[in-house]
Amino acid sequence: MAKGKDTSLSINANERSSLLNNRLDDSIHSSRRESIRARSSSSVNEATKKQRFRDIRICYFGMFVSSIVFSITVSSLWPFLQIIDTTSEATFLGWLVAAFSIGQLIASPLIGYITNQTNKNTMPLVISTALIAASNILYGYVQSINNVGMSNKWWLMLSRFIMGIGAANSTIMRSYASSATTITERTAVMANLSAYQGVGFIIGPLIQALFAFMGYPGPVHKSWLYLNIYTAPAFFSALTAAVNLVLFLVAFGDTRVATSTRKDSVKSTSNHIQSKIKSSKRHDQSMAIICCLYMFFVAYLTFTNYETIASPLSIDMYAWSKEQSTRNNGYILGVLGVMSVVVLIVTKLLAKCLQDRMLMLLGMIISFLGYAVFLPWGSDYPSVQIASFTPTTVTSSAPITTMTSSLQTTTADAGDKGCPLDYQWCYYIPRVQLWQYILASVIITIGFSISTMMGIFTSAGSFARAFGPIAVGFLYKHWGPRAMMIFMLVFVLTSIIALLFNYQRLDVEAEEKDDFDEDDDDDEERNINGGDQYNNNDDITE
Repeated sequence: MAKGKDTSLSINANERSSLLNNRLDDSIHSSRRESIRARSSSSVNEATKKQRFRDIRICYFGMFVSSIVFSITVSSLWPFLQIIDTTSEATFLGWLVAAFSIGQLIASPLIGYITNQTNKNTMPLVISTALIAASNILYGYVQSINNVGMSNKWWLMLSRFIMGIGAANSTIMRSYASSATTITERTAVMANLSAYQGVGFIIGPLIQALFAFMGYPGPVHKSWLYLNIYTAPAFFSALTAAVNLVLFLVAFGDTRVATSTRKDSVKSTSNHIQSKIKSSKRHDQSMAIICCLYMFFVAYLTFTNYETIASPLSIDMYAWSKEQSTRNNGYILGVLGVMSVVVLIVTKLLAKCLQDRMLMLLGMIISFLGYAVFLPWGSDYPSVQIASFTPTTVTSSAPITTMTSSLQTTTADAGDKGCPLDYQWCYYIPRVQLWQYILASVIITIGFSISTMMGIFTSAGSFARAFGPIAVGFLYKHWGPRAMMIFMLVFVLTSIIALLFNYQRLDVEAEEKDDFDEDDDDDEERNINGGDQYNNNDDITE
């Protein structure tokens, strides 16, 4: 009896040992398969890395082009608008600047949907880049159109609107960069895309300033072509867009990382996130996302509004002529563009030791100080336009008598400078001193460069570029620069408050640490349960 029991226990022990060995073999084979799959995927990605980064660099240039077409004509837009339509007001200037971003807002979701449905990036990039080139040519030929069909100012707005539609290709380039990079590569590539976009946005006016030597009416003033200080930047933008178009047609291969690897990675990551995130964490993450969107909206609002108002403000405050305003603002913004590159490099170094949320807070505080410096103070008021009169002699002779009378008429000087007569605020709002203007410009540029280096939800910047110019154009015309500066200070201050309120929620490193800790706890629990199971088996065998 005892012998039969011993035999039975021995058989059970052998079966369990065999089962454990089979499980161990399956685990080893599974690990080998995963290792082979990983090596295969790695070799595929390494083989395509050169092609992928060639395409990504083309996208870098594309982001620069799509951003520069917005800002390259901003400093000369107001003088050019007054030349093609003398009845235009600052309010229309706001809509003119915003037309670009309105087109971008409308086109971005549509072009994104088409790209997702077709799973092809090349053709949408080619079409959108061609629109950028065509719209800049239209901008340069507005004077030649000569009010055909509608006023020249509406043709100008149409060209800006089409530019915005073309610039929606930034959505495709960001999407492509995400699909063409591994997880370890993605952060740096996306940050570089934001950097190229930010540099193009700031350095555009410098390129405008380089054409200041042409002056107006410029070297070519024919009905079939007007080449001058205002149209040359548009033709330059068309040329850069044409170069980018050729690159997309000839060199862009739409190369991406291995599909199987991405699907496995996305699927496992998605399952992991869905299993880990609880309702309270989802709420915190939603609040953090909203905070990031608002901060980036305000960051772009600060610099867009500054660029929009720089030209009319300098003409009204300092009695600069149209050409002086275009040239001087171009030089100022050009120097700021070079400075922004330095700030971006320093910010990238600071990002290694400071968290993104700290840098974003720093950028917002600096922007707030910039607009505080911009506020007009004191008792020095801007020069108000005074019509100059040119005496002329009108000789009238009656048919019955030979008596002649000499009358004086008035002819307004077309080159009036200073604050317009119909701006009531010119009589009670102090002038923004030139040193204030330059110092505030430097501070705002530093704050903007730090904030945009973070690359958080750049789509919010399009809405800022649409909303800001319309709002500040209206405020400037009716209440002057003080109301506009207070308007901006309120937005920047609320963004700082929102950031401080959500400061803990924006701690990405803590979120990742919690996830790793949960993984470790799960592994430890599995090890404990597995150990208990083996102990129970040992008890049985004994």
